[in-house]
Amino acid sequence: MSVLRNSRTATVQVRGFASSSNLRVGPESPHFVDVPRIIQPTNPRKPHVRGTLPVPRELFPARRADKPRIQYLNAVTQLPKTERVVSPNSSNPEKQEWKHKMADLRRQNLRDGLRDLYSRKRSADSKIISRSLENQNRRDRILQQPEREDERLTRPSTIEAMMPHKQPVLPDPNREERLALSRARLEAKQAQKEIERKEHLQSLYVNARTFITTEEQLNAEIDRVFPEGENPAWRNDHQPGENIWNLGNPPTVFNLANKTRSNEAARWDVSQERVKKLGEALTGGKLRE
Repeated sequence: MSVLRNSRTATVQVRGFASSSNLRVGPESPHFVDVPRIIQPTNPRKPHVRGTLPVPRELFPARRADKPRIQYLNAVTQLPKTERVVSPNSSNPEKQEWKHKMADLRRQNLRDGLRDLYSRKRSADSKIISRSLENQNRRDRILQQPEREDERLTRPSTIEAMMPHKQPVLPDPNREERLALSRARLEAKQAQKEIERKEHLQSLYVNARTFITTEEQLNAEIDRVFPEGENPAWRNDHQPGENIWNLGNPPTVFNLANKTRSNEAARWDVSQERVKKLGEALTGGKLRE
């Protein structure tokens, strides 16, 4: 290092602590230190393009079969009704003439472009159809070709009776019995549903006399349940019937489950409900309250 410091006649910078030959990069550059590179170059990496390309529009959809015809071309490239000429009084006749030429060129380009695109579409469709038919024919030919001779000769010998046979449906000796049982279960279920439906209709008919069908009945029921003054149903031994909380807290699930065990009136109601159900089963109809 002393030799390097005492050398004053050198015209280039010399660094004895690195093997890099590039003297124009700083220490922060990845090329500051030479790294051996492979002789064979790698494949160029494709740049990542952000986003997605939109789906190209179908130029000749099935609903517009008239697009490649001459009527459609005449409709989209209509000629001017009057012949356009350059006005002698125009301030820029060259520009006006250029505009007329560009309009004619646009019409011609649209006609030629539609014709060329339609011919390309027809050729592409024909290629696709021919390729599909070729693949289908090749598949059918492979499926129908006979067995190769070497496979037939090298195949292990098997008795013909042991060879697998194509049988679409396995034999079922108990099929009729199973079908009869299934049909009986279905009929029983349908009969049960019909009975339940009749019971629901009878319950609806019996309870229809208490339904609210008019606005007057609704107002009367609201006045009965929520009167203006004192409600006798909310009265207890200590307070008048001005608040529903006089009856106590709403019953919980536990209280409803144990109601028949602790209350004699509740047990009486349950027994009456059971007697009512028994009478309905005996008479075959619904009983009123």
